[in-house]
Amino acid sequence: MKISVKTACGFLCSMAMHSMAFAIDCENESQLSAVLKQANVAYQSYHLVDCKLLPNTKNQQIIAYAQQNQQSTDSEDFDYTLSLITLDTKNDRILSYYPVKDKLVSDAISLERIQLDTAAYQLSPELRAIGVRLNYYGHSQPNPFSMQVLDLYDLKNKRKVLDSLIVDLYRAETDTRCNADIEERKSALILQKTKMQNFVDIQLSSKIEKYEMYGDVENCKEIKRQSSQQKFILKFDGQYYQVPKAFKDDYIY
Repeated sequence: MKISVKTACGFLCSMAMHSMAFAIDCENESQLSAVLKQANVAYQSYHLVDCKLLPNTKNQQIIAYAQQNQQSTDSEDFDYTLSLITLDTKNDRILSYYPVKDKLVSDAISLERIQLDTAAYQLSPELRAIGVRLNYYGHSQPNPFSMQVLDLYDLKNKRKVLDSLIVDLYRAETDTRCNADIEERKSALILQKTKMQNFVDIQLSSKIEKYEMYGDVENCKEIKRQSSQQKFILKFDGQYYQVPKAFKDDYIY
């Protein structure tokens, strides 16, 4: 019995490994460089990148690659040019190349990581969108800050349909030793049955935590935690999903 189980497992594992054999490893610089060269994009190790297999699509992988552009020779601010590349994993050939027109800003709040989001964003019967999550960090010790921004893309028509939605947020005012006022917000997107312009509405549901830290380095404790929830609907206007006006300042970067 043990032998037959091992044999079956070995066969299944071999099949799984075979199906994954040609997927690009984002950490393999030579593989990544060879693929990007097909799109005339030059690989550099300090650029930002993420790779994922496309769900429900056989032998296809998507690569998000953000090239860093210095705004001037005497500036520490950068922006990034994002490219979304669909790859045939059977032969490592590019199926589509989408250079995104809008630049990704990185300044005092620096863009340090990008992540592909291949959740089931089935916005219409014809469109399953792809998400890119942008992770930003501020490095002020008295005012630590981080946020995650989500963009959704229609790869077939090479357009963005959700622009700069802040889905996670952390901010604080602190004396750098213990005492601090802190706010954390985490949000989830929930597709609805209702529609606008043939695209489903999206509900954004956020959990907000506000609390204080009090004391000194040796005796620092949390006090006054308050939890709340916030919900609203994003509707498609024919070009983009729109955040209601009352929430734009808090949820659009």
